[in-house]
Amino acid sequence: MNILKTKCLVLKNKKINESDLTATIFTREYGKINATAYGIRKSKSRNPITLNPLSMADMTIHKKNGFYTVNESELIKKFENITKNIEKLEISLYILDSVNKIYDINYEDRIFFDRLIEILEFINTREKILKGYKYYLILAFLRRIMLEQGIYHADELEKILDFELLLKYKEVSLISKKSSNEENIQKKFEKYSDYLKKIAVAFEKYINESLQVKMEMKKILTEE
Repeated sequence: MNILKTKCLVLKNKKINESDLTATIFTREYGKINATAYGIRKSKSRNPITLNPLSMADMTIHKKNGFYTVNESELIKKFENITKNIEKLEISLYILDSVNKIYDINYEDRIFFDRLIEILEFINTREKILKGYKYYLILAFLRRIMLEQGIYHADELEKILDFELLLKYKEVSLISKKSSNEENIQKKFEKYSDYLKKIAVAFEKYINESLQVKMEMKKILTEE
């Protein structure tokens, strides 16, 4: 039996019965894992909130014959501000769902794990997120996925985007580089919101085709 101690982010969970819970977690040291917490829903000493999506926790996990059992879990962060805002929540749930679909079981990537936490922390601390900025953040996440998976190349952009969208993509990139005032950036992005949405859809399609996955923005973002 192996005992794994790791920092992790919960991607999703599922109730098995009145007492037990299974969760898909993205760990820093061991990659994605499906683990079961027996009795946690009725336990007085263990908090089931630690296995809710968007929870960041320190966990002690037992591995035996290819199966994982959560023995201990201590909440590190809940990203509470995300759950209080629909725009933030939609972006974050889309990110969690996409990570779950892209990363295979036990595929370890510490750098991406740290970047993922940074992205969620950034979303969590925003005062507000307008429509254009929402798609800009999604676009930034998709670009990060493409970079991490080695499928982002400057010469590929002309194949992914038509001439108009490519031009708008370059304009948006310049806006974010020239200004450090987030309120001004968000306002400027509003006139690009439809273009940002189309670019994000094009990036998602490219990722799905390249990695043979099925990320589904339209099922998570209510506007879709």
